[in-house]
Amino acid sequence: MFGVSKATIIVIVMMLCILLQFNISNAATYPAGDGKGWGFNMNGWPNGKTFNVGDVIEFKYKVDEHNVVKVSQEEYDSCKTSGGQVYNSGDDKIPLEKGTSYFICTIGPHCSEGVKAAITAN
Repeated sequence: MFGVSKATIIVIVMMLCILLQFNISNAATYPAGDGKGWGFNMNGWPNGKTFNVGDVIEFKYKVDEHNVVKVSQEEYDSCKTSGGQVYNSGDDKIPLEKGTSYFICTIGPHCSEGVKAAITAN
């Protein structure tokens, strides 16, 4: 139609697949709270860190003590949620999307006591 051969299209598609795989394999994994894990020590984390789309945040915690809920900014600010995606495995690995992702713990007053994180990925 435009004078492009099937071989050229196949090569372009293969190159795009390789580039996509390269970007995925370069994703970094960051432990929420660094070495202390997800909990009451979140003040100041993740300040000073640079995150990219596809990077993974690993939330490690004792299952009977915490959970992780991905929420809106309003729910993050108020520590009140009417839903959100709930993670509760104790070792949750969540890939970041573009923009700011908000995470809170919904067990008891944990969120208002600082068990929350806002993470921005470029």
